[in-house]
Amino acid sequence: MKRPPVHWRISLLTGLCVIALTGAAHSQEQTRGDASIRLEYQFIRTGTFYSSAPGFGDLEFGYWTTDTQVAMLSGDYAINDRWTVFAALPFVRKRFTPTPDPNNPFDPPDGDPHNPNDPYWVDFVPPDKQFWDDGDYHGDFQDFSIGVSYRVWKGPWTLNPYISYGVPTSDYPFFAKAAIGLNLWTVPVGTTFSYVPYFSDWHFDGNIAYVFSEKPLGYNVDYWLAHLSAGYWFNANLSVDAFLSLKYVRDGLQLTDPIFSNGDPFNPNAFDTEEWWHHDRLITNRNLNFGIGVDYFFSPEWKLSGSGYQSVWTEESNEVDYAFTLGFTRFFGGE
Repeated sequence: MKRPPVHWRISLLTGLCVIALTGAAHSQEQTRGDASIRLEYQFIRTGTFYSSAPGFGDLEFGYWTTDTQVAMLSGDYAINDRWTVFAALPFVRKRFTPTPDPNNPFDPPDGDPHNPNDPYWVDFVPPDKQFWDDGDYHGDFQDFSIGVSYRVWKGPWTLNPYISYGVPTSDYPFFAKAAIGLNLWTVPVGTTFSYVPYFSDWHFDGNIAYVFSEKPLGYNVDYWLAHLSAGYWFNANLSVDAFLSLKYVRDGLQLTDPIFSNGDPFNPNAFDTEEWWHHDRLITNRNLNFGIGVDYFFSPEWKLSGSGYQSVWTEESNEVDYAFTLGFTRFFGGE
């Protein structure tokens, strides 16, 4: 049975940043002029921050939650039967909600907001005084990304290497739990791939990328992104899949690193350093999420997609308590 073309993409919560990788179509045929436009809504609730620090053991900081809402516009266009260009632009709103624990002496009454106006900034004066951890939603356009992919081969296996470039669209603050991103340029280099066995209703897809990142304060915060899924067509229009998504920063620092706090990570008055101002950019943000997704084709031109996921492992990162997405895709045929 011939299946509808499967255009797919990744949208991952990666610490404080939403990363969008929009891939080319995975249909069996691609012609010049094939295109798609996708509008997607995401909601992500994050909670406890987990850290495994040498000398401190496993640490958990759970006195806040964040809620993120994302409206994502993305699309792709086939230049010919092999080359495809793609782009994405998210608008992100995020809020910080303190949930202090009165029985924990390390939990401050205000839930430890990132406040650039705190009096402990003496030796280093924050260059950006915007305070976003006031409990309200704050938002802006995040990072615009554009790229190109090349279809190496097609058949039961398809392989599409790609490269893209992401750049912040505004000078949004990054020192905030409610920050909408890290405000760094990125260059993902990777490949999408899929396998559809002959005479089978199963399909297997993946996207693996190494992301070259701008280096804040000279630190290497490059990272891996991966998305692997296995799906089943219940009929010609309905597919359900299970997936894993991973972000893995190769190097980076730990929250308890002495460089952040002048050697005393439990003294809040010691965090008067430029590194602490950049700590959300510098930490080794690693997380693994598991989810379920559904694609339903109303017609060959229209697709409704939904998914839900949560974290199964985090390190130097906030776990995703729960998240869901809902998206509509419109396909356009070429020659």
